[in-house]
Amino acid sequence: MNHFKALVAGLVLASSTVALADKIELAAVPTPVTKAFAARYPKVTATKAEKEVGKDKVVAYELKADKLEATFTADGTFLEEETVVALTTLPAAVTKAFAAKYPKAKADRAEKQVKADKTTTYEIAFGKTEVTFKDDGTFVEEE
Repeated sequence: MNHFKALVAGLVLASSTVALADKIELAAVPTPVTKAFAARYPKVTATKAEKEVGKDKVVAYELKADKLEATFTADGTFLEEETVVALTTLPAAVTKAFAAKYPKAKADRAEKQVKADKTTTYEIAFGKTEVTFKDDGTFVEEE
């Protein structure tokens, strides 16, 4: 059954990459999502919320706090978190890969992304561009 949940979570997350995000009131977030957020982050208060809609249905809810964004399915299943991190805390492999791929770029900010399966990536922004690397320095994508 856990494999099924992981598969569903992966499919939801994959579909959310093409989903549209709509800002919503915190009060409109389903109770299982707010409870899951509170349990996972007991000392953090969500200040903003979005629902991600794909193929005419809600695929996920994202709750935001100061330097944190956490995404859950409507039933409260955790999908992903993104936290703002200092550029100086990026793994050496990520810093080296970024410098090699974008030698003239100066990074503006970075986020650590952790998925439900513990997969970790780092998103680095420079100008209007965002690039993602795995924690071993492998390039993932450019937006």
